[in-house]
This record gives sequence, structure tokens and C-alpha cells, in this order.
Amino acid sequence: MIRFKNNGDKMRKLLVINGSPRDNGVSAELIKQVKKYFLDCEIKQYDTYKMAPAPCTDCKYCEYHEGCSNKDLDLFFEDFEQADYIAFFTPVYNNFFPAPLKAIIDRFQRYYSARFKRGAKPPIEKHKRVGAVIVSGSNARQCADYMISTLKQAFTVLNGEVCSRYYIPNTDAGNYTFNITELEKFVHFLKG
Repeated sequence: MIRFKNNGDKMRKLLVINGSPRDNGVSAELIKQVKKYFLDCEIKQYDTYKMAPAPCTDCKYCEYHEGCSNKDLDLFFEDFEQADYIAFFTPVYNNFFPAPLKAIIDRFQRYYSARFKRGAKPPIEKHKRVGAVIVSGSNARQCADYMISTLKQAFTVLNGEVCSRYYIPNTDAGNYTFNITELEKFVHFLKG
């Protein structure tokens, strides 16, 4: 079913990818705050810890076939391909993405194989605007920068542009605030 905005245009789609295991943590609160700015969009949210994605095993299936030999993320990747906007919300765990979110990023291999082994240019037809909200218990800005660089590199192949970021340090000590100006800037750059 195709949903339309009042002006007849197709409704844009926001895919929220939550990398935190906490239902009431900082990432969850930020997801609630950001969703309010996308009421004109169809919003789908995936919680990576609830998904429990299988890791990529480099089985080579995607080098010769579309998709992945593991079918656990098929619905997720269908929504991923159809999204106009993708927003990652994640804590920093051991200087990087938490394991379930890292497993999903590793499973982007299906698109790298489509592009570089099977010649699909681009491997995902619909262009995406991508943003990441990263929170850390201490000041881990260098880690957050590396995480953003990882997403930028991935989305150069995935027909996306990482155009928005928001970083909140020191959440373990409670020495953080939600900066509405930074949040609105994140939304503005994500929407374009």
C-alpha cells in the first residue's frame, strides 16, 4: 500500500535503527525526540538487540546471488532499501558500535558483492540521507568520529550520504544535556 501526503506526493520513509539494548536509555529518549520531527513520514524502527542478527560468515552466497544465505534480515533489508532517510541511534561500546549493530553493518556485504562482484551500479536504487546519533558514557569523540567514518565509507557504495550527526558524551556520569539546537540541526541536515 502506498501512502500519500496531502499534496499527492508519496510519503517519505524514515528507517530508525536503534543500536542500544536499553528501552529507556539515552538513545531511546533521543529516538522519541527525533520522531516528532518526522510526523510527515512513514516511520519504521528496528531494535538491533531484539533482532539478534546473525553475523556475516563470508560464505560467498551474495557474490553469486541477490540477498544473503541468512534470511533473518530480509524484511529489515527490504525496508532499508525503500527508506528515504536512515537514522542510527547508538551508544559507543568498546570504542565502536555494539555487536548487533556491527553485525548488521557487516551484512551490508550483500550490497558490496552486488556492486563489485555482480556489477550492480548502484546496488540500492533509492538514494538515502543518513544520520547518526551517538552517545557515550565518557568523552569518546574520537570513537564517534571513527564510527561516522565507517558509515560514510559504507554508504558511498549503498547509494547514501551521511549528512547528519549528533554526539552526546558523558552519559554514565549524568553530565549530559539534550541540546535542542543540536537536535534540530541533526534533523535539518538529515531531511536536507
